[in-house]
Amino acid sequence: MDQVTKVMSISMITNIFLSIIKIIAGILGGSSALIADGVHSFSDLSTDLVAVVGNYLSKKPADEKHPYGHGKIEYITSIIISLVILFLGLSIIYEAPKKEIVIPSLIVAFVSFITVILKFLLSRYIIKKGKEYKNNILLASGYESSTDVISSIVVLISVLLMQLGNIFSIFKYADMIATILVGLFILKIGIEVLKENMSTILEEQETDEEYLNTLRNLILEKKNIRHIDNLLVLKYGSYYKLVAEVSVDPNLSVMRAHQYIHEAENRLRHFDSRIIYVTIHINPDQTYELVKAKKNDFEKIEEYRLKTVITDEITDYEEEKKIKEYISKTLKKQLHSYFMIVVDNKKIGTVGYYETSKNTILIEELFIEEEYRNCEIGTSILKDIIEKNKSNNIVLWVHKNNDHACFLYEKLGFKKIEEDEKRIKMGILVS
Repeated sequence: MDQVTKVMSISMITNIFLSIIKIIAGILGGSSALIADGVHSFSDLSTDLVAVVGNYLSKKPADEKHPYGHGKIEYITSIIISLVILFLGLSIIYEAPKKEIVIPSLIVAFVSFITVILKFLLSRYIIKKGKEYKNNILLASGYESSTDVISSIVVLISVLLMQLGNIFSIFKYADMIATILVGLFILKIGIEVLKENMSTILEEQETDEEYLNTLRNLILEKKNIRHIDNLLVLKYGSYYKLVAEVSVDPNLSVMRAHQYIHEAENRLRHFDSRIIYVTIHINPDQTYELVKAKKNDFEKIEEYRLKTVITDEITDYEEEKKIKEYISKTLKKQLHSYFMIVVDNKKIGTVGYYETSKNTILIEELFIEEEYRNCEIGTSILKDIIEKNKSNNIVLWVHKNNDHACFLYEKLGFKKIEEDEKRIKMGILVS
């Protein structure tokens, strides 16, 4: 028996006892609120059974059709639990006004008091173990159990108030009101559990920066892995899938680079046993340098600009001619704002940016030759421009059909400002 099943077994035994006691006491004592509370405890028992089955299925190993295992069954199980909770809450609220008003005996108060204590201890225990084992099924079941604590308190108060029903007639309705309140508490927990697990089943990623920084440091432990270009940790039930892109020393052999990545994977798994699947993509680290453009760079920059502006959509020769003339004319005025991108003493692209007005930097162009486009050089340049000019607004234009560029800019913090028929204006605005 694993740890989760052991916890759920304790919960099941407790809920069997409580549901029987509360329903019998509710019938004998004439309290519809306590009967509803007993049904609530019985629902705990049913959700415990669902939780045990879900936990067992989620631990099934990967197979041909499910290469990342069955961990998401944990979230599906939690969603089923939440739907049961919601149905139960609505049923209790719907039936409450139909019940005959009967002043319950004090035995109901005694049973409610005992269940408050037992249920509080049980719910705290399950939630504590859920956090300890980082298990969504236990957390969902624990929070569901906590509603029983609140509902038992409400029942206890209603019983005491109804004893005064002969003196204050309004207190005769305390049992009905308590029943409705129990139903509302149940609905609240059901919605919260459903919302949390619906988010997670859509491949929610880990956002704890302290945790992510620890993972980054583990990956970067070897100096030949120079920096991390991207890092995602996706939740798959009780385990994680880590996807990363790293830049390594370009002079490393394939065998050596593979060894360093393999060692990084082992460090990650050793640090957190939940990290079962790891995919790390290698980029050659190309340290770039920006060199101020000179007159003899004019033709090269003009060539680069034409490649980004003249697309397959432009078929009219006269339109293409006008574009070339415009680029040539404006480039002569703006050449001082252009830089050549140099890697290993080779010019591999250009970037142009300048101040268009007070507090605004316009990135006019960023072009990198094709063989260097997957080395994250463009991303590094943009990050450096943003960092260098972080007290300024930074804007740029991008072609609408360039989905890759739009996605890249959004990841860097750019947001759409405006657009025309062919282009989108994106920016990072600080003012």
